[in-house]
Amino acid sequence: MFLKGGAHYQNLVKTMPTQSKVQNLVASDAPEGAKSKIDWAAVGVETADLLSRYLQFDTTNPPGNEAAAVEFLAGILRQHDFAPQILESAPGRANLVVRLPASAGPAALPCLLYAHADVVPANPGEWSIPPFSGQIKDDFVWGRGALDDKGLGIIFLQALILLKNYDLPLKRDIILLIAADEETCGQYGVAWLLEHHPELIRAEYVWDEGGMGLRPAKAAHYIYSIAVAEKGALTVRLTARGAPGHASIPHSNNASDQLVRALVRLANWRRPIQLTPPVIEMLRRLAPGSTFPRSLLFAYANNRLTWPLLFPLLDKDALFGPLIRNTVSLTMLRSGQKSNIIPAEAEAKLDIRLLPGEDPASILGDLRAVIKDIRVSVEAEDMPVAHPASDSAADFFLALADTLKELGPPGVVTPYLTPGATDSRFFRRAGMKAYGFMPMLLDAQELSRIHGIDERISIANLRFGTQVVFETLRKL
Repeated sequence: MFLKGGAHYQNLVKTMPTQSKVQNLVASDAPEGAKSKIDWAAVGVETADLLSRYLQFDTTNPPGNEAAAVEFLAGILRQHDFAPQILESAPGRANLVVRLPASAGPAALPCLLYAHADVVPANPGEWSIPPFSGQIKDDFVWGRGALDDKGLGIIFLQALILLKNYDLPLKRDIILLIAADEETCGQYGVAWLLEHHPELIRAEYVWDEGGMGLRPAKAAHYIYSIAVAEKGALTVRLTARGAPGHASIPHSNNASDQLVRALVRLANWRRPIQLTPPVIEMLRRLAPGSTFPRSLLFAYANNRLTWPLLFPLLDKDALFGPLIRNTVSLTMLRSGQKSNIIPAEAEAKLDIRLLPGEDPASILGDLRAVIKDIRVSVEAEDMPVAHPASDSAADFFLALADTLKELGPPGVVTPYLTPGATDSRFFRRAGMKAYGFMPMLLDAQELSRIHGIDERISIANLRFGTQVVFETLRKL
């Protein structure tokens, strides 16, 4: 997923249990009454084989080159009598759309299953297994994209095939979309499709990546976080301009010095805490299973009288810290061409994540006020896409919550505000209700592999994920 929360995920993983415990839960904790007659163990093995082959296509973005990988998936679908469409947004940038019709004419609008085919770069020298080998080892499938987001794509594909093969009654069409270019903002994928072929992917509900099954340290239950909204991504360029000169003769108009002073002021800037509706609802749902005083503070999070105690608690929490304020991260620095020359210009780039409803222009004004130096310009490069939150009382959310309660280990299903950016923002802006949930139980080690080293997914999670998708779609 595109800029998936960064340090938030790295901090959060420190609070998670081991994968061996997760595997045992995924494999054995589902209630017998919830299991269908399908041999889900065999499904897990078959899904792992499909994912292994899919991972062998190098779709590193840039440049993407998703066309061959998308054609591979289309070939599988054709073997099962589907008629997939492949739409090229640019040479080598391909998107796949396929539809499973409702049984006797749709009684409701479609549900769209969405995953992206592109992946972030992987340095083979840092991996213990070649990142595009798709190797199956120790009951895991290894490779870049195993978790983000090719694993979810194969889970969706497999569930769609099962629904067709078992000829189960469906009230609505199910659309599968595998798109290009999510990792670099979606301009050749979802954004392009919504502009050029909106009729092919118009749906009431969209199932995307975002949340997942997590269990914080010392907690007796899992948190099944279903993303209903996300923070906006704002890229800002700071440019300091001064007078060039020889480094042996220092002066007070050094562009690098100006930029450093500006960055220090930003590093010391404490943005105010704000509670958004998804976070308040998340706290409310977590309250009954929390210990005192968290249980009381969470239950009354929308009461201002609790905030002096609640805010410091949330601010120190790895899960909630990034969800309660606008965040600013320094990501790039550039200054000078030679060590003995004072540069005339120095540049920094900031990754800013805005809470829903925040005005980007207002944030730019705040940055200028904090920096307090007219020699340092503040300019936005990528502006966030404004979009509404999705309803946590909608049929999709309720159906997924019921399935997780039936098939997963004990846990609390809760709406979630995603700290990073996903393509759900495009769907929501277009009037669709998008929900982000990777149907997997991940531990500290596995979660850290997203955009990291030795990315992999367990066969147990592939089995679990496919069953969750299959059973949820039957309910819709």
